[in-house]
Amino acid sequence: MAHLAPILSLITAVLLSCQAVATASAHYERAYPPRILAASAAATVFYMEFRAREEAGGYGHSYVTLGEIDASGGTRQTIVAGFLPAGADSDRWSKVGLPVAGTVGVTRSDIAGQHHARFRVPISRVQYFRVMQYIRHLRRTWTRYELLLRNCNGFVGQIAGSVGLRTPMLTAQYPIRYVAELRSLNAR
Repeated sequence: MAHLAPILSLITAVLLSCQAVATASAHYERAYPPRILAASAAATVFYMEFRAREEAGGYGHSYVTLGEIDASGGTRQTIVAGFLPAGADSDRWSKVGLPVAGTVGVTRSDIAGQHHARFRVPISRVQYFRVMQYIRHLRRTWTRYELLLRNCNGFVGQIAGSVGLRTPMLTAQYPIRYVAELRSLNAR
């Protein structure tokens, strides 16, 4: 009977993984290319904001937005980008920790959805355009999504690090917690 315990544990793990994979496909949200709008020529003040939200049936998602602030204090969001599995099948299998195709992109929830954590920092015009080019570079080079190693938090950390911010060491955590830790590491 004792020799059956490891086999039963393996069967249980496989069944739970299959259940997670089946549940994940019901909540998949299609990825689009990152939203990159031209900054106005008159803009002189820019910001970068790191956001995270919860997701039904998932771990959550973190992403970055950039924008400009006009003379009256109004904001205009010009860039929205995150890193996520490249399709429904990739999303499904990533939930059980398998490496899958990834893409730097945006979902409708990134643009219109509610975020549950955020951290905003002012950046210079030069930093704004450097980050925009860096996002384009990551879009070409980040093609493999790995839940525990190269994920949406890792993407946010790369962007934050590119402007000199301190980033959490561990990217394998819930995105809301990751953005909160990013905020606390860079509190002034």
